[in-house]
Amino acid sequence: MFTVSACVWCLKGDATASVRRLRSAGFDSVDLRPDCWEGIGDAGRLQQLGVTAQCAGITPITMAPGLSLNSLATPDADRALPYLTGALERASRLGAKWAYMVTPTDRVGDNPEYARSMSRLADAAERLEIKLCVEPSPGRALGNYTEVTELLAAAGAPNLYALVDLGHLLLTGEDPAGTVRMLGKRTGYVHIDDNDGKADRHFGLLEGVLTAGQLQSFLDALVEVEYDAPLGAEISNALASPVSSLAATRDYVAWWAERRASA
Repeated sequence: MFTVSACVWCLKGDATASVRRLRSAGFDSVDLRPDCWEGIGDAGRLQQLGVTAQCAGITPITMAPGLSLNSLATPDADRALPYLTGALERASRLGAKWAYMVTPTDRVGDNPEYARSMSRLADAAERLEIKLCVEPSPGRALGNYTEVTELLAAAGAPNLYALVDLGHLLLTGEDPAGTVRMLGKRTGYVHIDDNDGKADRHFGLLEGVLTAGQLQSFLDALVEVEYDAPLGAEISNALASPVSSLAATRDYVAWWAERRASA
């Protein structure tokens, strides 16, 4: 029912070696971002490694002095945007159909310049046939999904969506299933992980405070809104065995899907 894609940054070290480890663990799709796509090249190289790219993070590792994601809400937006559009182009070469970015650290969620910048990025992504998603995180410009919906309305860009991170919902106290239903078709991509309810620890599913009932309701809600993208499994590379947690996360989703289909 849902493809589970492994986030390559869940593993430490060389990107190509990490992709090979994930392929050996049975994953045939991966998510990438600038800190873990060095040396990968393009979609052809991924095909040689036996996988396809699903989603790509496009938040730059570095920008020119004086520039940051905060610049998207200032007159320096024109100087900052090429770093993001360049990452989108790289994501396209890798074959990704979804892309996402985190939000600035400054509280600029209601800044009109920020909304305009996100609209321009969404348009650039649409030209590359990529759906662009924005990921809120507690303590950043957009801390929850109510603020995301406000940004989506302000930007007015049909190609701008929300990335729903299950772990972040556990931190903010927002109802996972209710959030998906609130966003509906604007649920562009999903990250699945667990934590201790205090910090974004990126445990495997049901290894922290997440309950089976919450998880199953969340997955049911995704079906209800006709979510058709993969689920990105985002597990911390600091865990004793992130590959095992990734595989367990994938296998749980497969078990849930089989159980739901036979109900």
